[in-house]
Amino acid sequence: MSPRRISAPLAIALLLLGLAACALPALAMATSHRPAAHKTAVRHTTIHQTIRRHATRRGVAGPQPLRAVNAAAPGTPSSLAMPTGDIPGWHQVLADDFSGSVLDASKWRLYWGQPGGDPGGWFDPAHVSVSGGQMVLAGYRDPADGGKWATAGVSSSPGLVQTYGKYLVRFRFDSGVGIAHAILLWPGDNSWPPEIDFSEDNGANRQTTYATLHYGANNTQVQRKVAVDLTKWHTLGVEWTPGRLVYTLDGKPWSTVTSSHVPSVPMTLDIQTQAWACGTSTWEQCPNATTPAHVNLYVDWVVAYSPA
Repeated sequence: MSPRRISAPLAIALLLLGLAACALPALAMATSHRPAAHKTAVRHTTIHQTIRRHATRRGVAGPQPLRAVNAAAPGTPSSLAMPTGDIPGWHQVLADDFSGSVLDASKWRLYWGQPGGDPGGWFDPAHVSVSGGQMVLAGYRDPADGGKWATAGVSSSPGLVQTYGKYLVRFRFDSGVGIAHAILLWPGDNSWPPEIDFSEDNGANRQTTYATLHYGANNTQVQRKVAVDLTKWHTLGVEWTPGRLVYTLDGKPWSTVTSSHVPSVPMTLDIQTQAWACGTSTWEQCPNATTPAHVNLYVDWVVAYSPA
């Protein structure tokens, strides 16, 4: 029997339907990467309750196939064991000592993409690795990313999103001008602000860390700083309770913020590093001739608690 001919209008309609069907999976994949953000600092001041514009954006992706990370050897983990179980006033809800060989996808999601307001930065999921009892966020110029400085980040969403809690992160950070870090609490629904950074720097050196509460439509800030050598192992943390933040260093409080602006919304725990483009910020430094080829952040363990 001879094949049936299809009229021209019908053929065109079928072609359009086929193209739409091919596009749907790509659309679903794109919309599954929920946009999120972390700030770009356009200026810095130690005066409390000043304004710094928010501009950085990143995405959080699900588990991704990882290529081999061209990172420097991670060295040995710290000598301080990860706390286990509940402690007075707190119930442990997250504990990860990175004892396996891959990131636990039930606890962490990976950053991806271009930070808004920072053409020098790029988050690459393949720059996260787990080995030797550590999670490594590797920063280096990556040929797979066009030769630009690529770094990494992880978020506890959707594994841990809660209102109030105690958080501890034990880490050290390679020296390297222009590669900064931030360990922070971020709104679970991405409705920034608020934001609580309990360890961050500007990529200048590793001898100071800052803690910053962001709130309000104009990104008002309450900022503190403490001297600490971040190239050595330290445990940075925060106790977040109604109207109060207690920042901790190696188990001891170093600053307290009491304010009605302390967030009371569900938040995630995020850990990230980032390269900065020259000329985009008066506070954040950019890589220069002294910056090593590899600038990595090593995380020995992370624990989090909810109020008991």
